[in-house]
Amino acid sequence: MLDAQTSVAAATTRVARQMLGMQQLGPHGLSEQWLLGFCGDLHWGLIAGALGQESLRFRTADGRPLYAAFCATRLDLAPTGPLLGEALEIRSDLAAAGGARLGSRHRFLHRGREIGALRMLSTFVAHDETGSNRRIVRALPARNCALPMAEPDLMALDARARDTSRALRSRTVPLAGAQRIEPCHGLDFNAVGLLYFPSFTRLVETPARTTAPIRVRELVYLGNLDAGAAVHVLRAGRETLVARDDGSLIARAVEARASASRPDQPAPA
Repeated sequence: MLDAQTSVAAATTRVARQMLGMQQLGPHGLSEQWLLGFCGDLHWGLIAGALGQESLRFRTADGRPLYAAFCATRLDLAPTGPLLGEALEIRSDLAAAGGARLGSRHRFLHRGREIGALRMLSTFVAHDETGSNRRIVRALPARNCALPMAEPDLMALDARARDTSRALRSRTVPLAGAQRIEPCHGLDFNAVGLLYFPSFTRLVETPARTTAPIRVRELVYLGNLDAGAAVHVLRAGRETLVARDDGSLIARAVEARASASRPDQPAPA
């Protein structure tokens, strides 16, 4: 639970409905990039509501800008038929995940059937005095919110993300064999200058040598990147690592895909 000066009662659920068009869909169904961006906004909106504010601009007690940065996301997608022109219902809820972390769960329903879910964990951070995206520090908002504790699935994601962070945050990896990618400043960075979290997924997916649809992708965010810097993406089986030029890691992804021979791979733990 967050520690702060003022506590407010939280509205922790929301239902959204979306007609599915080209922006929301990809070759295999729901667009992963759209889901991340749309549900990211839902997550931030739920936090704003829980803190008793309408604006998505968060601040510390002394007025510094504050960001609800994602620590981890997990997307599960089921096979679907054609969805173009169909209606999607998204049921979202927000909960406390321990410490200063907040978690949200977004369930995707088509004609009453659940066809996927996205779980998201965030914590509040701010830039330090350098303004570098490599120097992000934890901070707290001016207000507190009273939230229910997260369900076991979100708490399990939180535990895995913490284990991954402890194991990899100070690790460097050799870059031989990695694919070097330069993120686009105008497309891959967000309004506060950080590498936008859906862009991590694009970077992870770019070197993939398969068109098999994703069924599960779990991504732990370990750091960020300054504009103009490159990343190096190393894929090995179901695991992908994203590193800076010096080999320090900014993300780890684990995935499961559908295939013609094995349409239902077991989900990674």
